[in-house]
Parts: sequence; C-alpha cells; structure tokens
Amino acid sequence: MKKLLLVVSILFSTLSIFAQVNPAQVKAELDKRGLSQAEVEARLREKGIDINNVNKNNAALVEQQIQQVLAEMEAEKKSGGVKKGTTTTPTTEKTKKNTEITGSEIKSVEERVKNEAEVAPKNEAVKKQADILAKDKAEEITKAVKDGATVEEAVSEGLQEAEAEKPKGQVYGIDIFRNKSLKVYRNSDDLKASENYIIGVGDEVNVSIWGIAEYSGTLQVSKEGYVQPDRMPRVYIKGQTYSKAREMLRSRFSQYYPFKAENFSVTINYKRTITVNLYGEVFNPGGYSFSAINTAFNALVAAGGPSDVGSVRNIKLMRAGQQPKTIDVYDFMKNPAVRDNFYLEDNDIIHVPIAERIVQIDGAVKRPFRYELVTGENLIKAIDFAGGLTDNAYQENIQIKRFENDKQILIDVNYKSLLNSKGDFKLLPGDIVVVNVIPKAYENFADIFGAVDFPKQYELGNGMKISELVTKAVLQKEARTDIAFLQRTNNDQTVSYQRISLEEILKNPSSAANVSLQAKDKLIIYTQSVYTDKYSISVDGAVRAAKAYPYDNGKTLKVEDAVLLAGGLRPDATDFAYIMRINPNNTKEKEYIRINVKEALSNPKSSENTTLQPSDRLFIPSKLTYTDAYNVNVIGAVRTPGEFQYDESLTLKDVLILAGGMKLEAASNRVEVSRLVIKNNEATRVNVATLEIDKSLNTLSGGSADYKLQPFDLIAVRSVPEFKFQQFITLDGEVRYPGTYALIAPNEQLSSVIERAGGLSKEAFPEGARMFRDDDGTGAVVMKLDDALSNPLGSRYNYILKPNDLITIPKSKELVTIRGAIKASELYAEDVVAGGKITVPYHGGKRALYYINTYAAGVSKDGRKMKITVLNPSGKINRTVNFGLFKVYPKVGKGGIVSVGYKDVKPIELDNNGNNKKKEETDWPKIIANGIAQASGIITLIALLKTLGQ
Repeated sequence: MKKLLLVVSILFSTLSIFAQVNPAQVKAELDKRGLSQAEVEARLREKGIDINNVNKNNAALVEQQIQQVLAEMEAEKKSGGVKKGTTTTPTTEKTKKNTEITGSEIKSVEERVKNEAEVAPKNEAVKKQADILAKDKAEEITKAVKDGATVEEAVSEGLQEAEAEKPKGQVYGIDIFRNKSLKVYRNSDDLKASENYIIGVGDEVNVSIWGIAEYSGTLQVSKEGYVQPDRMPRVYIKGQTYSKAREMLRSRFSQYYPFKAENFSVTINYKRTITVNLYGEVFNPGGYSFSAINTAFNALVAAGGPSDVGSVRNIKLMRAGQQPKTIDVYDFMKNPAVRDNFYLEDNDIIHVPIAERIVQIDGAVKRPFRYELVTGENLIKAIDFAGGLTDNAYQENIQIKRFENDKQILIDVNYKSLLNSKGDFKLLPGDIVVVNVIPKAYENFADIFGAVDFPKQYELGNGMKISELVTKAVLQKEARTDIAFLQRTNNDQTVSYQRISLEEILKNPSSAANVSLQAKDKLIIYTQSVYTDKYSISVDGAVRAAKAYPYDNGKTLKVEDAVLLAGGLRPDATDFAYIMRINPNNTKEKEYIRINVKEALSNPKSSENTTLQPSDRLFIPSKLTYTDAYNVNVIGAVRTPGEFQYDESLTLKDVLILAGGMKLEAASNRVEVSRLVIKNNEATRVNVATLEIDKSLNTLSGGSADYKLQPFDLIAVRSVPEFKFQQFITLDGEVRYPGTYALIAPNEQLSSVIERAGGLSKEAFPEGARMFRDDDGTGAVVMKLDDALSNPLGSRYNYILKPNDLITIPKSKELVTIRGAIKASELYAEDVVAGGKITVPYHGGKRALYYINTYAAGVSKDGRKMKITVLNPSGKINRTVNFGLFKVYPKVGKGGIVSVGYKDVKPIELDNNGNNKKKEETDWPKIIANGIAQASGIITLIALLKTLGQ
C-alpha cells in the first residue's frame, strides 16, 4: 500500500485535488474508522462502483457514493454485525486464498451470531443453540473466512449447523433445504458442469487434444464473451450451454489440428464467482457469494431455505432487464432436472414471499402433511401432492375443517362423486382435509384350511353350509373325514369348537350335521398323516446310492433289502458293516451293532440279515479307508514330468514311458533313482542309484533290465552338459542379405554377423543404426556401427551378440528437423509448420544455430539458446556448451532433430501471509505504465477519506 501511495503521489502531485495526500494520514484515518482498504474497495465493487474507472467527469458522483458507503460501514461496525440484506463481495480464487479478517471482526463474531439468531424466525431450537455457537464457533467461523467465505456466509453456515435440533419444516418442500439433501458448492471443483450449464464471463475452459496432434491450453471468457486460442480466430461462447460451447470449440480446433472425436476434450474451471441476493421469508436473508455452478436451489440452501411461512411454490428469480422467473419447489421434487433452468448470474435477486394458501391433509393419504397450493389447485391436486389416497380410504365422505366468521366449521365432501363428475372442491387458506379410514375390515367370509387343495377365505353367501365350503376348497384324498372341527367366533370375541363328521355331511348334505356357517367361521380338516409317526432308515458308505429311505411300518425291511435299495455294494466295500441304532425313548443313546454284511447278502436267512428298526443307519466302510496311497515322481529331461500312482508292477521303463519318454537332451547314462528306506522304529534314510538307459528305455547298468520301483521313488533324468539349440539374432534394414542369423560361436560379435550378411548396402546409414536387446529386459543399446565396422578389434561398439538381438540399419537420411521455441510460423504457412516443427535440407558441417537462424527465423522470445540440442538418428543427444564468452552449438548430422527448449519458469515462493518472499526492485516505469487506471480510483478514495477526516 505504501508503494502504491508513493507512486500515486509522484504521478499526480501536480493535481490540486491530490496534492496533499499523505500515506500515513490515510492509514491513520482507516484505522480510526476500524476499516481496511480491502473492505472499502470490496464494498465499492458491491455497489457497482469501479474504482479503476474514476475520472474528473464522474469524481463528484463517485465521491457522494463513497461517503454513503463509509457511513454504512461505520454504522455496521458500531452495531457489532453486518446489517441484514447487505450484499457480500464476489471473491475470486486468488482473493479467497489470501482472505484475512481484522481483529475487530474476530472480536465481534459472538455478537454477530447472536444478532443472526435474533432476526431468524422464532425458533426455540435456534435460540437455544445461538449462545453455544457464539462461544464455541468463533474460531471455526474465522477459519472459514480465511478459507474463502465472507463473514456473513460463515456466520450463516455456522448458525445452520447449530440448528441441528430445529424441527422439520411445517410445509411440504421446505425440508430439502434443511436436511442437507442439497448443498452450496463454494468451490468450482465441488461439482462437474451439467450439459446445460451457461458459460459466462470469467469462466475458464481447458481444451486438450491428444493422439495425432497434441494441444493443451486454458482459455478464459473475456468481457466481450469470447475465448482466444493461440493463432486462431476468436470463439464467442458466452451465453452458450456447456454442450454447445464444446461443439463450437471442437469445430474450430478441427480446422487447425488433426484429431479424432474421442481425442478431444473440454472441461471447465469455475473461476467465475457470483453474488446473489436473497430476501423475504428465508432464515438468513442477505447477499451470498459462491461459484456460478450453483443454481437458485443451492442459493436458497445458503440462506437456510424458506421459513415455515415462506412460499415454496411462488419464489421469484429476478434479473436486470428480464422478466422474473417463478421457482416451484414441487416441480423440482418431481423432476430435479428443472434446476438447470435456474442457473444464476451476478447480482441476481431471489425473493421468497409469504405463502398465500397452505392446507393440511390428515388421515388415509400416503403422505399426510401441509401443502402450499397455487392458483388453479384445489382438493384433487392437494390429495395428489399427498401421494394419493391409501387403499383403505373412505372416499364417500372426506371432511374439510375450515375457519370462517370467527368459528370453525365442518364440510362433508363426497370425493367419489367429485371424481365421477370431473369436478373439484375449492380449498381456502388454513383448511384441514381429513380423509377417514374404512372403520372395519371385511367380515363376510368363512375360512377353511388343512387337507384341502385351496385353503383360504371364501365369501360367505346367505345360508352357506359346510358342504358348499368344502366343495369350493376341494377335499384332498388323504383328508380324514371322520373328524373335523368348526371354530366359531362368539360375540364377546371368544371362540368355541364344534366337532363334526365330514363323512356324514358328504353322504347326506341335508343332514343336521351340515350346519349353516356364520361370519368368520373356520373349518379345520386334518390329514391322516397328522396322526401317524414317520421314520426313515439311511444307508451310507461303500454303496452305489447312499441316501435315506422311508421306513417300512410293516417292519419287513432287512439288511439285504436296504443294501439292494442303495444300489448294492461297491467293489471296495468291506465284509463287515455297522447298524447305528437310536433309542426311541432317549435319542441321546446310540447303539453300535456289528454285522457280517457279506454273510447277510449271501445267506438271507442267517442272523446277520437282521430286521431294521426306525431311524437305523446302516454303514458299510470302504477298504480304501484303510489303505495308504503311494506315488513315484519323475523329474528332469522327460516330456511330461510328474507324479504317478505306485503299484508293485511298475518298473522304471514303465514310468519313463508314462512320462512321455526322454527328451533329446537327456543323458541316458545319468538316470538317478532316489529311494526312501523305511524300517519299523528306525529313522528313514535315502539311497541313490545311478542307472544307464538304452534307446528302448531298458536298464543297462546299475540294476536289472526291468528295474522295479518302490513307493516314494524319485526318478531324475539329467541333461547332457552344454547341450543347446541354435540361437538367433535379426538383421533388419540396409545390409545385402537382411534376415535371421544363427550365432555360430558363443562370443560372436556384431561385425562378424554383418560380414556374413554381405556387409552394408550402398544406401546404408550406419550413423542411425539401432540395437534392441531382449536379454534381461535390457532394451535399446547405444550404437556406433561405423566405429564397430572400421575397427572390429578395438571398438567398444563391436558388441558380443545375444539371442533375439535386433539390429536395425536405416537408409541414408538427407533431411534435418527443427522444432521447439522457434519463429518458423512467421516464415511459412500453417501446413509447413504443422505440429510446431519444420523439415529442411541437410548442410554438411553446419551447427544447430545455423539451421535455426536460416530456416526457422531464429529463437522465439520464450526460447533459450542454452537449451538448443540435437538428437542424432542413433538416439544420442548433443547439447550446447557454454564457455562463458561464447557458446558452442552442437553439430547437426544427416537425419538429426534440432530442438530449442523453453525458458524455465521460476516458482514464486510465498510467505505465511501469501506474499512473495523475494521483493524485486521497484520497476517504476512498469508500475507507471500499468497502474494509471486503478491509481486514479484509489486516489479519489484516499482524498475523500482525508476530507472526511477533517
């Protein structure tokens, strides 16, 4: 500030109006009033006063406006809070980062919170929390201000948090602003733009292209409504939807860059911050600043939403020069996409009037509540808002409670007739609609359940008897007809049972037993199985179909029968079996009976073929359960090594055949058999036998021809030492005979293989030769092929080749490419410098700067000569060398690429207050040239402060 005032004094010391301006006096005056320069400038911008455009012609008017602003601000400071309805200041991202609040603001936070609570709607929960907020939230509110919110917003949000105990809204639609289903997006990163977002001045769009061409840039929408891409015409996108602007930019960029549709993207940075004023029946009226991504519905959340008397159907969005828009929250709740019609602009006004007609609906509706109605909406619409009638609603008499002539009256409305006549009933403010519930459930039924096909309730006709009910329900074959029960509900709601004979009723429907039914009678018919105990037996183990089987009540089922039911014994079944029997009188007792199942099957009349009892389990064990499985393993130079199940008949020859036979590299004289020696009660040990095998896999030495194996033997077939197949490399490009070559020696070198390939062709360009090695993931290898060929014995580049090496030798190149920070676009058409580079002829012995100056019009202002490099076809990069008094630029060979690097951008180091740590020396000419416009506005303000202070 001092530096700016000093510049102002130098610039305008000749003007009488500013001749006596003293920076110390100005600062003292601001401190005296408890104001800061930032506060005053912010309030002036809020009032629409641009201090950058103050001149002699409008100085008098501006002075009058400034006096009014200062008076308002002083009054607010003395009251300890900001006056309700004051518009807050739009805050840019940079300003938000550095926002500070003065000590006086921090001290007054408690009182300001209390003031907010006092003017809020009469709500006991709000008042109860106000003191807590004032004492405990001051520090949080201060932090919120530093993070970018205005003091008013921070207090408002803090108050809303403190209203956690506030009751739900009394009118349908208000709660969406209280239950946090909506929120305010303070930062532009909080939400992505919808397709219908309207582009405005100050928005920034990021354009990215990748693939064939590359581009990345950030474009800001100017005051005139356009963005200006580099070296392209303007694109006017202000007022366009996001989707339309994206298509306009894609169309324009496609004229200058080649790309596919999927390789182009446009995103938006919401640098634009707007101020919206909310008045009327909201919890916290006033001005609010936030990102332009917010709609009117988000803005209402910032103000706490409508109060319980505020309208949710007739909210007005007012904008200078346009007809007001009506916001209907009910429309938004039906279709949230409606919000896209209510994007905001700077200085919009949202006014929430008092709701004119609120009615209440109680009773048999799906959502009983209070609803606001607008012109043309009455009883039918109100019930529709309430979700419609419930299934048990009594429609012939809906009652309306109404206050009229200082008393409450009751009106009966036949809703069913109203619908049939396509009429409606007019509702007045304060009406209470009561939809009654059908008082009793239906009683004209008789119920039947049990042994029937269709057990349920049936309509009770006049004189309906038991036989008719049974006929409708269809009696099952297994039903017990000698006995059934009729359960009857008495008048005192007790029940009585009457025993009846269905057999008699069905034989003679006119008999006295076929009594007439009464409402809510229940006929209970039982199946015969209800009175019969059911048992089963099970067969498990080594049988073909192990499962449970129903028990034979005739007690004729024996062991043989059970085995036959289970599919018979498996081959692995043992000769013995067990019957596991449970004591029916004590299920915790189990008896195990061992039987000879082989005897029971071969001699059914023997005692072993015992009769089974209810719940018996017959278990036949498997012989495999008592047998260990043994294996032998084959490893090494066989085609299918693995594990094989052991058998006494298995020989070494057998297992080698099963393993696919020996591979070509197998050493037939080195077949080892490792054998585990197991003796009872002794430690195990291993013996190894080395055998020789002939072509027929017979054993020649170390054992018999049919060498027998034992359990756990490990057969290892060794490989012949240093056995290797051919190893290949590939020569591609300019040799006389390109292709794949086998290495003829373990250490064959590059020059040897090229000699075998007939040497280089006449078109070969050895300086550009490349080598790629797969071995151990080596990748590209630096090459100097000409050096390797001219000095095969002494060159380090005459590499020993490895399998799968790829050597590529290109044709001779006669062109040079120049790219980077050059000015070629000043000399050539766009198609010549496409992609920011040009291709020019080769000049023998010339250095990089020669090409840049001769063909590219020199280094651009953003380029740096020390960053000039040359990329050789071999992949090597040569750089510029600085010798102090002069620079040596790299030489350019055929096919070289000359690159000019850009100047480094030094990051700005900020102190704790967000200011630049490195204070550069004052560039007075630059300050004078760039600061005249805003200086005049500041001077007017300072002069006025001085005048008012006298």
